[in-house]
Amino acid sequence: MTRFARWTKTIVAAAVMAVVAVSCGSVKNPVRQPSTQANTSNPVLFSPLSTEDSLRYNYFFLEAIREQNAGHYDAAFDLLRHSLEINPNAAEAWYYMSMYQSEMNQDSLAMKSLEKASAINPDNDTYQERLGRYFLSNQEFDKAKKVYERLANNNRSRSDVLQILLQLYQQDKDYDGMLWAINRLEEIEGQREEITLSKMRIYEMKGDKKSAWKTLKSLSDEHPSDVNYRVMMGNWLMQNERQKEAFKIFSDALQEEPENAYVQSSMYDYYRSSGQDSLARQMMRSIILSPRASTESKSVMMRQAIQENEEAGGDSTAILQLFDEMLVVNPKDSDMAEMKVAYMSLKQMPPDSINVAIEKLLAISPENVGARTQLLGTYLRKMDWDAVIGICHDGTLYNPDEMVFYYYEGLAYYQQDKRDEALETFQRGVSQINSESNAEIVADFYYFMGDILHQKEREREAFAAYDSCLQWKPDHISCLNNYAYFLAVRGEDLERAEQMSFKTVKEEPENTNNLDTYAWILFRQDRFAEAKIYIDQALKIELAKIDSVAVDTVSADEPQQTEEQQADDSLATEEDETLEVDSIEADTLDAADLVPSAVVLEHAGDIYYKTGNVERALELWALALEITDDRFDIIEEKIRKKKYIEDN
Repeated sequence: MTRFARWTKTIVAAAVMAVVAVSCGSVKNPVRQPSTQANTSNPVLFSPLSTEDSLRYNYFFLEAIREQNAGHYDAAFDLLRHSLEINPNAAEAWYYMSMYQSEMNQDSLAMKSLEKASAINPDNDTYQERLGRYFLSNQEFDKAKKVYERLANNNRSRSDVLQILLQLYQQDKDYDGMLWAINRLEEIEGQREEITLSKMRIYEMKGDKKSAWKTLKSLSDEHPSDVNYRVMMGNWLMQNERQKEAFKIFSDALQEEPENAYVQSSMYDYYRSSGQDSLARQMMRSIILSPRASTESKSVMMRQAIQENEEAGGDSTAILQLFDEMLVVNPKDSDMAEMKVAYMSLKQMPPDSINVAIEKLLAISPENVGARTQLLGTYLRKMDWDAVIGICHDGTLYNPDEMVFYYYEGLAYYQQDKRDEALETFQRGVSQINSESNAEIVADFYYFMGDILHQKEREREAFAAYDSCLQWKPDHISCLNNYAYFLAVRGEDLERAEQMSFKTVKEEPENTNNLDTYAWILFRQDRFAEAKIYIDQALKIELAKIDSVAVDTVSADEPQQTEEQQADDSLATEEDETLEVDSIEADTLDAADLVPSAVVLEHAGDIYYKTGNVERALELWALALEITDDRFDIIEEKIRKKKYIEDN
């Protein structure tokens, strides 16, 4: 019952006043309900208390409140129950009792206690509101309606109560009740467009067209200089098949305000409904090409134009021409420029054409992240790194908190071997990191920074970057592998390196880089037999690549493709270009996986040598020498001397 602690200090004074009122025998009759509802009668009340019983009740009730204040809820509950035995007419005691019963999940008893409190003191809004909420939560809407009617009459300024009553009346299709409530709202808030239109809709639901029209006309009469209210009348007439009268209103309004988009839209609807398609299309163009029409109005008309165009066969050139005309009239309308891009994408137009439209959109709205990202995806697929850099650099200026632009700008520099520029870009991206940043992207920032710093022989900074990467993404496989390998090469912290590397092998058991790293760490720990188990797994994959290269060399002598086959391949290539942006990195970086690894072959030779198989070691070193020039001298020396040579 801990929630009682927060009531007590603020309600003791009210409780005392309630005790005084009850002890004086003051019980009011319920207020009159609206004429549309039946009244609720009082419960049978007990006889008035004697002076002595009133004093006894006051004592026990106030003691209950005191114990409640002290947090002694069991004692407070017992005292409250005793006080009700003395005075069953005490509304405040029944109210508190309902609270305790509700806390003890005795919902039916709590409801009865609250009903007693509300019936004894129907003027108490607190009791009534809590009872009303109970009825609503239990979907006892008829009872809830009577409670909220009492509340509405207790306090005639409660518009929130009237709003609830409106919903309850609407659920019962009690239109007279709804009109009663809406009229009361109008008394409180004054005559407003929203209330008047709601009243009109109620009359329409009731089927009283005459009153609905009268209500709408009164709104227009009150605003004689506002054309829009007259147009509302015209629209109502249209809906009620009084087209001639509607046309007269629209024509007068259009003559008065020829650039009014609301009037134009209504006239367009009239022309369409009356089968005057050519006039409807003219009105549509007037709205779309109007420099004064709102973006919303133009968007609605443009969607209508597209829909009609599709129904007529889908001539996209007509729609594109309409977009272009519209953008000539409104050259800064970014919403329409964005709609044009969306339409061209939907129609699967050539990427270069879409790119031109996106670039025009970005010229109007350079902060449009979605458009810039779409443009970025196109150039990533082309591997046009210069374009990627330009797009992303502008993105970092207009949307400095969008990490994706730093990511791909840095990646583009990385692909161009511009390590300094890549590092600087990733560092700028890191400066934007906050608690909401995407952990995957942030981890990649630090991973690439670590690799670049390692290449620049700034080892401690590289390791710090790797540590940061793993803080954001502890299972970052590439980081774990590289970090572990570089530690092994330096002969540092080999136990930690082994733990990191084993995670990568467990996650990607057929990745030769991971297998090679783990084998090399074991090698550096003089655990040669264990190292051989893992290097053999990597070696099997690498030797298969060598066989594959040999097959490709033989197939180069086969007949050339026919033109038809070349066309099929070209089509397949075009289909491949629909890759998502997220897959670009894999496409650009994984091509090297098809090339046999000289490092793995050399390491395998080293491990075979240490396990006593010198002949196999020489074969593997020779294979490594055939496919790399990077370590020619050291591998050649191993072969010549027929022994492992440590060079790091």
